[in-house]
Amino acid sequence: MSEKPKAFNDRWILIIGIPLVGIFFPFLFGARFSDPNFFKWMFISITTSVISWTATRQVISLIWHLFPWEKHPLLHIVLGLLMIILFSLFTSTLIYFLARWLFHWGPEYWNVMKPIRVGVFILVAIIQLVHEVLLLFFKWKQELTRAADLERENLRSKFEALKNHVNPHFLFNSMGTLASLIRTDPVKAEKYVAEFSGIYRYLLEVNSNDLVTLGEEMAFIESYIFLQQIRFGESFIYNNSVDKRYLSTYILPLTLELLVENALKHNKHNNSSPLQIDVFVNEGNDLLVVRNTFQPRKNTDTPGTGLKNLEQRYLSFLGKSIRYYLDDMYYQVEIPLIYDER
Repeated sequence: MSEKPKAFNDRWILIIGIPLVGIFFPFLFGARFSDPNFFKWMFISITTSVISWTATRQVISLIWHLFPWEKHPLLHIVLGLLMIILFSLFTSTLIYFLARWLFHWGPEYWNVMKPIRVGVFILVAIIQLVHEVLLLFFKWKQELTRAADLERENLRSKFEALKNHVNPHFLFNSMGTLASLIRTDPVKAEKYVAEFSGIYRYLLEVNSNDLVTLGEEMAFIESYIFLQQIRFGESFIYNNSVDKRYLSTYILPLTLELLVENALKHNKHNNSSPLQIDVFVNEGNDLLVVRNTFQPRKNTDTPGTGLKNLEQRYLSFLGKSIRYYLDDMYYQVEIPLIYDER
């Protein structure tokens, strides 16, 4: 059984549109202000229009709930046609009793007022069509909203998974390095602890953020690089050439951390052959570039899904993907910069 569509807001249609239809209908069949019964016909027309709209609204919603288009299209159509016939008879009967009450008409009404019954049939069909269109439109909006919510939740889940992937490995390695520093260089150990706490403060701060400024991410990555250089010594070189005017642009959180971590993880690096990581902005197309020398390890124990997840996050959030490619010397990743926080 399909989820029942939420009631749509047709207040203004009911307050303005339906009375206008009710006013127009008597004119369509020749009523004029000079007719002594004009206002009685107007009352009948507006009353039946409002009742028909309200009743149709409820029944159409019920049909959508029990027999939605996507699951029972044929039955939905059959019930809709049957409903037009039944509501036409109901509305015509209602007009008859109102006319009998106001004009004291007898059974001759059914023969004299055949054109009105045809008009009622057309009016009921139009009202039903309007309800179908409105429900389709609001259901479509609900699906769009639900899809957007699911996509956002998916992105957040991937972000959480990324942080959970970073934290245990990084924490384990950092604690080992810190234990060694405490014995050999207490001053540097104190600096190490300060940078380490800054990294985890940043992780907590971006927990609920879809975007961060490039300046915030760069400050975070400087702390991350400091810890890694303490661990690996002079086996890799980090160059930051990002102009200050780009620091107010936005990127997705932990973008740089993932790219730097991937470079360190998938490439050999030692003091005689250091790994070089360059970060700069390609000013021709406003892309943040993270480039590292390509000196791959023979075997890695990671599935390599981090970059694919990052690519999907940018594609889902921006509609634009990151770009990455390899030449003889460098592996390069290009990240689109965001100029307004969405």
